[in-house]
Amino acid sequence: MNQLPIGIVDSGLGGYSIYHALQTRFPTSSWLFLADQIHAPYGDKSKEEIIEIMIGNVSWMRQLGIREVLLACNTASSNALDSLRHTFADMTFYGIIDVTVSPLSHQKRVGVLATEATVRSGAYTQSIAKSHPEMDVVEVSAKPLVGLIESLSDVQVIEAYLRSLLSSLNSLDTLILGCTHYPIIKPVIESVFDVKTMDSIDPILHLFSTKTLAEGKSWVVTSKDPTYLKEQIHRLFQVDEMVFSKEEVSPFEISRCQ
Repeated sequence: MNQLPIGIVDSGLGGYSIYHALQTRFPTSSWLFLADQIHAPYGDKSKEEIIEIMIGNVSWMRQLGIREVLLACNTASSNALDSLRHTFADMTFYGIIDVTVSPLSHQKRVGVLATEATVRSGAYTQSIAKSHPEMDVVEVSAKPLVGLIESLSDVQVIEAYLRSLLSSLNSLDTLILGCTHYPIIKPVIESVFDVKTMDSIDPILHLFSTKTLAEGKSWVVTSKDPTYLKEQIHRLFQVDEMVFSKEEVSPFEISRCQ
């Protein structure tokens, strides 16, 4: 069995929300989260750019010995998952879109709030249509929202932006938060849209509860400024997290902590 961490990758705080939930639920298991903040946000990039960035991220993880990777990012899952599986055929990848929509049932009209690149891919509409072709799906891009969350913007600013989207997302049974950053502001989203929301966290916890997980140390790594990511995590999650730069992490450091 692979005793190295399971890799988790996203452009920033959204992926940390997934990492934090997994590390809390499975505290003795080994995870390595890469916040690729130097390339954030992913959502306004082309498919080709996203694939190139993700190949670079996975190559770095592969050099550490990691062979299982969760794309804790809807944009990466919708644009790069197939390419990664083709490029790294000896690795296992978990996307989150099919996982996220799996609990859906009996809804007539479903909204999806996501990044521009995720909406452009149509991945949620396609995924929902596989099992629920009768559902009406409305996907809406919230292009500035990741930037507002990453920059720790005031709630009033975020709320005002969300209200500008109300006319596009109306009369919904469920609103899917199609970006892992969005659950960080879930109470604000639910107060604005007054609808039940779904996100990726519980389905991902269920997914990994069915797997045998390696035990050992967990890591939070950023491609940018560890001090700033540490501050972001403290302010939003009230956690004093140890954060490393990519340059501080080596295969030796990973392997000796198992």
